[in-house]
Amino acid sequence: MKSIPIYDASAPIVCTIGDDEAAERVALLERLRQALDHVERTEYGLLLRFSDEPPIATDVQQFAVDEKRCCHFWGFEVGSRSGELTLRWDGPPGAVDLLDQLHSYFVGDEPLGALTALL
Repeated sequence: MKSIPIYDASAPIVCTIGDDEAAERVALLERLRQALDHVERTEYGLLLRFSDEPPIATDVQQFAVDEKRCCHFWGFEVGSRSGELTLRWDGPPGAVDLLDQLHSYFVGDEPLGALTALL
């Protein structure tokens, strides 16, 4: 079955995160990467898979809420079944390069670096 995109194509690709929140968001992404079981690049974004454990489930939910608040163009969907937690992270066509960079970040061991400008 073909998935339907969940991003907001009408929103500008900008981030309004405050400098006071950026370090905390980067730390949260680092925790997500450390807990990640698998990531795949999808037609519209990323699908991240985690074990459905309370600490990481809280982090995933918090990330989706906080990130959508400052980056309206992203689309997020959190799901859980059979002990697996998923985070679907979609972006509009103008964010393809950013999604590719995020995928490389999640499968690698390099710091988040330049991506913090659009988180």
